[in-house]
Amino acid sequence: MTVHLSTRCAGISSSDFGSATGRIRNFSAPDDVIEVFGDDLSDVIALVESGGTTFLSPILGRLGGIVCTSGTTRSHLAIVSREYGVPCLLAVELGEWAPADGEHVRLTSAPDGTGALAPASAPDEAPVAAAPAVPRPAAGADPVGRPYTDATSGDARTDWWNYISAVGDDIAVKPFPSSVTAATVPTLIAEPLSDAQLDELIQHMGRAFKPEMTRRSGFTSEIFPMMPYMAMSVIEDFHTYPERIRRIEAAMPAEEIGRRLRERPGAVSPLWIWMVGYHYLCGRELLISRGDLAPGEALDDVRTVVDFWRRLTLAHRGDGTLDYKDAGFTNRYLPEAALTWLRADLQPVDDAVRRELQALNAALSGYCFMYFTDSRVGICDNGPYGSGARTATLVRDFLSLDAGQFGYPWARACDPGFSGVTVTLEFPTDVFAEFEINDWGTTFTEPDQLLSTVTHAAVLGHRPDGSTELLPPARWADFGQAVGAEHIALYQKFSEMSRTDRILAATTMYSFGLRPFARLAGVEDRIDWAISDRTLALFPEPLGDDDAAGALFGGALVAHDRPSAFTGLA
Repeated sequence: MTVHLSTRCAGISSSDFGSATGRIRNFSAPDDVIEVFGDDLSDVIALVESGGTTFLSPILGRLGGIVCTSGTTRSHLAIVSREYGVPCLLAVELGEWAPADGEHVRLTSAPDGTGALAPASAPDEAPVAAAPAVPRPAAGADPVGRPYTDATSGDARTDWWNYISAVGDDIAVKPFPSSVTAATVPTLIAEPLSDAQLDELIQHMGRAFKPEMTRRSGFTSEIFPMMPYMAMSVIEDFHTYPERIRRIEAAMPAEEIGRRLRERPGAVSPLWIWMVGYHYLCGRELLISRGDLAPGEALDDVRTVVDFWRRLTLAHRGDGTLDYKDAGFTNRYLPEAALTWLRADLQPVDDAVRRELQALNAALSGYCFMYFTDSRVGICDNGPYGSGARTATLVRDFLSLDAGQFGYPWARACDPGFSGVTVTLEFPTDVFAEFEINDWGTTFTEPDQLLSTVTHAAVLGHRPDGSTELLPPARWADFGQAVGAEHIALYQKFSEMSRTDRILAATTMYSFGLRPFARLAGVEDRIDWAISDRTLALFPEPLGDDDAAGALFGGALVAHDRPSAFTGLA
C-alpha cells in the first residue's frame, strides 16, 4: 500500500534514479502515444494507470520519467524502465492531488526502494514512507551460488523425491540435495510416474508458483486485456496440450528434445519449457475453480503433459533441478563448449560502449514485449556461469525478432535483420548483495543496475538458417534503429485491432507455445494450432470481461489458503 500527504504522493521506485523533473502528460489510449511519436519527450513525465509496458513502449526510452498508479518492482513496466534507464515510480496513490497535464512535477527515489511524486515547486525532502519494495532473496551465500544440503539418504532418487515433497520457506526455497547431479538425471528421467508421485510433483509445482505470483504485479495493460487473454490461454493449453504432446512425443521423446535444445544458446527459451507444465496446470486449476472439472478427472491427460514437462526440463537443465528456484535462482543449462564459444567474442566495455549496449538492450526489450503481446516470454536470461574467482557470465536471449519460430500472424512481415539475438555479459560478482534470476528468466539484482557493472560484452545475431554473426559495437545503434522501426510498425498494427482481436491475438501468442518443440520433432504441420471450440465457448462470456477473468484467475491460483496454487489429484 502507498500513502499520500497533501500534494506529495508516495510510491515505489523501479530503480534508485535520484530525482527527475518534467511536465505531466496523461496517457490512456494507444492514440495518445501515436500522437507524440515525433515529439521531443525528454521533459515529459508520463502518467499511466497500469503496467503500461507495451502501451508506452514506442516512446518509453525517450520519456523524462513515468508515474504509474499500480505495479511493483517486478512488474513489466519496472523491468523495462530499468533497461531504458528511465526514472519510474510505481504504485503511486494520487489521493487528494492529481497533477494535471502540463503541470511541472518532480520524481524522487531513495536507496530503500521508496519514492515520491510532488510539484516541482515543493520543498526537496525525503520521500514519504511507502510500502517497502518486494524483498529479493539471495541465491545462497554467494550471489552466483547454489544452495545444497549434506543431509542425504545415500540414494539420489529418494533424495530427489524427498525434495519434491518438502514445503520450503515462505517463497518455496528449499536446499537441493547434493546427491542429485548430472549423472543421476537419466535415472530420474527413466522412472515412470506413479499416481502418488504425479500428485507430489503437481503440489511441488504449485508451491513454487504461488509465491512467485504474489511477488509480481497485477496483470494489467492499456493495450492488451491481460486477464482475459491469460485466462483464455491457460484454459486453451489444458484443452489442447495432451493431444499435441502425444503427437510430438510419438515423433521424438521429451528427453531427446531437451538434450538437443541445450546444445546452443537461443535455440529455445527455458521459459517456454517451464510454461509447458505450469500453464497447463493453471488451466486445469481455472476449470476446477469454475466447477467444469473435478480434481481426479482427465488423469491420463494430466500425466501426459506433466511427465512430458518433467522429462523435457530434466534433460534441458541437465542437473536434476526443475526450475530456477530449485537451483538457487539460476539456470546453467549451456554446456561448456557453448560457453567457451560465447566468451571468445567478449570485448571490453568502456563508458561509450556501455551506453550503446544499454540502448540496444532497451530497444530489444521493448520490442520483445510488444512482439509477445505485453509478455516477457521473448526475453530470457540464463546463468550466471562462473568465469573467474570474482567474475561471472550472464547470457541473455532475445527470441523471435522476425517471422520467427512461432509463426504469429502479426509478425509475418517483421524483419529487423536477425531472427534472434544472444547478448553475453561478464560482470564482477562482488558488487552484488543479491542476485536472482526468477522462473520467468528475469534477472533481479541489488544494486539494481546490472548493465552498469558489465566489464565485457558481446552481441551475437542469429539468422533463420541457424548461422550467426557477431555484431561489433559500431553496428549496435543501426541495428537498434531497425528494431525500433519494427516496434513502431507492430504498435500501429495492434492499435488498429479491436479489443476482441487483441485478446484473441494474445491468446494465440501463448497457445502456440509447443510449436518450437513440434518443429524440432518434425510434426509442426500435423498439428491444428487454431484456438479450440471448447475454449472459444467461454468467450466473450465470461472470459472476455476483465473483472470476471481476473477474479477467476486470481481466485483459482492465489486467493486461497493452500500453500500450493494447484489442486492435487484427490
